[in-house]
Amino acid sequence: MAQQIQDLVASIRKDGIEVAQKEAAQIIADAKVQADEIIVQARKSASQLIEEAQKEMDVRDQSARASLQQAGRDVQLSLKKAIQAQLDNLLVEKLEKAFEGKDLISLITSVVGNISDSANFEVQVNEKDFKKLADTLQSDLSQKIKKGLEIKAVPQVSNGFRIADKDGSGFYDFSAEETAALMAPFLSPAIAEIVFAKAK
Repeated sequence: MAQQIQDLVASIRKDGIEVAQKEAAQIIADAKVQADEIIVQARKSASQLIEEAQKEMDVRDQSARASLQQAGRDVQLSLKKAIQAQLDNLLVEKLEKAFEGKDLISLITSVVGNISDSANFEVQVNEKDFKKLADTLQSDLSQKIKKGLEIKAVPQVSNGFRIADKDGSGFYDFSAEETAALMAPFLSPAIAEIVFAKAK
């Protein structure tokens, strides 16, 4: 009887151990499957994160490039404006110097010489130039003055001169500023070509 109990206990123990081993093997197999699934998911997630990070980096890179290009264009335009303003000022300065003394007399004489009906016009200069140049102008333009041309000092003229209709209907402005404004468009392309040739 004792032997039977021992055999029964041994059999139960053996069956229990086999069942426990099978369950343990199944748990280990399930754990491996789950671990493999977790690894696959982790790899997918990591791959997705890397892809998204790369896309974000590409977008940021493109944005940075676009910003740099825009900044470059802004600097170039700003520089171009500054240079153009300097050149315009320089041109006005040079013309103001050219519109003095003998050069101014020559210019006025030349312009008035091309007016056929000078009786309807007057030469307008500033007070300073009128005092300095009136005698010479009256001498050089005596024929036109006899026909009705007038020479006047007016406060509206700061430099150069104007040829104005006596009735006040209009005038031709030969000031340094106006002459520079007329000349600037013809100078700008040449200047732009020199200054910005390498930037293109």
